[in-house]
Amino acid sequence: MNVTGISQKVLKYGIKAAGIAGIGMCIYDAHDEGKRYAKIRSTKAENNAADYWFENSRNLVTPSKINSKLKDKLFNIEITHNFRKFVNKGIGYVQGFTKSLVEDVLPIGLSIAAIATKGKVAPKVAGGALGAYTLYAFMKNVLGIGVKQNP
Repeated sequence: MNVTGISQKVLKYGIKAAGIAGIGMCIYDAHDEGKRYAKIRSTKAENNAADYWFENSRNLVTPSKINSKLKDKLFNIEITHNFRKFVNKGIGYVQGFTKSLVEDVLPIGLSIAAIATKGKVAPKVAGGALGAYTLYAFMKNVLGIGVKQNP
């Protein structure tokens, strides 16, 4: 195998590796965003439920010691069980994960193209587009070039 053949193989596998890295980074960010959304959603749901059940436990339609004690018990049950937190964490994770993937549709598409394309020209075009997008994203998101700063 000559030098040109070796450099072509290195370029081919380099493009594939860049595509795999791109997908990995997008999934990593989506997972992190999912965890963040899960925490926010479960905390909000718990706070709203605690507020509702506390208000319910303090207001009686008619004066009754039995109803008052039952409402206090219900309030304690509502704030100590974890089912609401479990459900809302799952919903929040899915929302955050999918939101992040939708926002990253371009780098995911370019990464898949870099991995999946075959032939002589198509992988190079996909790899070049992925490289250009990576440079653009680095300049914008990391260096802050072209981003309006808040005073």
